[in-house]
Amino acid sequence: MPATKTNLSDQERDLQLFLTSLSIVLPAFDAAIVDGYIVIKLDSPAASFLDANDNKAVLLAYRVQGRVFPVVIVFLKGREEILFCHSTLLLDSYGQGDWMAPLLREAIGNFFSNDIGSMLERLDPSWLDTPLFGHLDCRIFWDSKPDLKIITDLFLARLGKVCRIPLFPGVFYYNNPYDQNLLEAVLPELDGCDDILVIGTGAGLEAVCIALKYGIHVDATDINPVAIANTIAACRRTGTDHLVHAWVSDGWQDVTKAYDAILFEAPLATNNRQVSDPNRYDLDGRLLRKVLLELPSHLKTGGRMYLMSRPDLSPYFPANGLRGKVLRYFEADNNLAIHKIWQETDA
Repeated sequence: MPATKTNLSDQERDLQLFLTSLSIVLPAFDAAIVDGYIVIKLDSPAASFLDANDNKAVLLAYRVQGRVFPVVIVFLKGREEILFCHSTLLLDSYGQGDWMAPLLREAIGNFFSNDIGSMLERLDPSWLDTPLFGHLDCRIFWDSKPDLKIITDLFLARLGKVCRIPLFPGVFYYNNPYDQNLLEAVLPELDGCDDILVIGTGAGLEAVCIALKYGIHVDATDINPVAIANTIAACRRTGTDHLVHAWVSDGWQDVTKAYDAILFEAPLATNNRQVSDPNRYDLDGRLLRKVLLELPSHLKTGGRMYLMSRPDLSPYFPANGLRGKVLRYFEADNNLAIHKIWQETDA
């Protein structure tokens, strides 16, 4: 049975995006090499986006008739209680009929039927002396769909269905109250905007919804290349890939233009130095201060930023140049808010 490819499924295209975002390059097709397992080390930046201990992670692949299939990413995570983490990449179909998926499932089963010591020695011998507390499946969620009403209503109105949007490991889950409140508060205010930027795009649902509702171009950035891959996948699944341009940027680092509206679902400023998740927390509010300090140079005349953060932004505002108000409080005790921020000269 030949292993040559014909048409790629949506999942295969998305998987290629995910692997590329982690700088993973699979060995080339070589029919002369016998079938078997291959272990590929991820580079340190890629492993860090999975929050892997010591920035170490590996991809286990399996070669079949000359072609290499990615099977699972493995890494360790945690400090006191260390977990053996695995992100299974096996797809339901590789576009070649039914024979490939069962073969790869068998390969996975055979590998994980070994004792933990044998698996660790094969994956990374330095993990052999690590006391493991348990395991965690950090898989790709291929069949997830948005369930927030504002998104499902928009999808049904524009597309006639609610599309599946994959969720990659290391990207914040999109069915959450933050997205719901941000979109409810901000979407109605974007009518008439021509240039819009979403900072911290995550899985890409804000950018997709803006493009669907108004049919306009949207830029989207994130420091996490996996999030950018997730945004591109979301756009392809919803037919908005011609409207959304997504790229990796640390804050304003690779943003060169000014916008009518900027959305920023900011990580929460915190002084808790035990917190390590950059998707959710901003130590000492350093990112928030930097974003607000440089905001005026990225706003057109009359432009505004819509920012999800804590209700009191006064510790993070620059000395002058900006004004703001709360559009909406939400969560228990009103400890989160959607802010509208603009330049004083536009007041």
